Order: sequence, then structure tokens, then C-alpha cells
Amino acid sequence: MEAVLSKLFVAVLFAGSLAIFGTANAADGCGPGCHSTAYGACVVDGWGTGAPVWNECPAGARPRPPCGPGYVWRPRYKACFQS
Repeated sequence: MEAVLSKLFVAVLFAGSLAIFGTANAADGCGPGCHSTAYGACVVDGWGTGAPVWNECPAGARPRPPCGPGYVWRPRYKACFQS
């Protein structure tokens, strides 16, 4: 009986140590090379400063954010600039 309880204790201890580690969160669920905005949209990493490599987010996501009033998108720099 003592051997069974010690094995059970070790199993529970091992399972508890695994529970400490959370699940992997790959860029807020947007996939590699993308991240989630405050409103939940997926955008390409580095769009504000010009991404060094062009990559696309998962299907259904907007790969680049719309520029605000008075700004235009410049594909060469992959960023919004004042117009």
C-alpha cells in the first residue's frame, strides 16, 4: 500500500509541476510574424517602423493596418507617413 501511495504522490507532483507552465501563446493567436492589436485585429510585426521582411498573417486577418486621417501607406517602407 505504501508503494502505491508513493507512486501516486510522485504522479500528482509531476502533474502539478506541468500545470505550472501555461499553454504556448503564439503571438496572441495570430501566428508567427504577427501580433494582436488592442481591438483584436492581427497585424504584421514591425509595420510601424517598416518590417524588414514582408509576411502575411493568417487567413481572414488584415496584414497591415489602415492609416489614420492625414496619413498614407507607403509600400516601400511598409509604414504610414503623414501626407
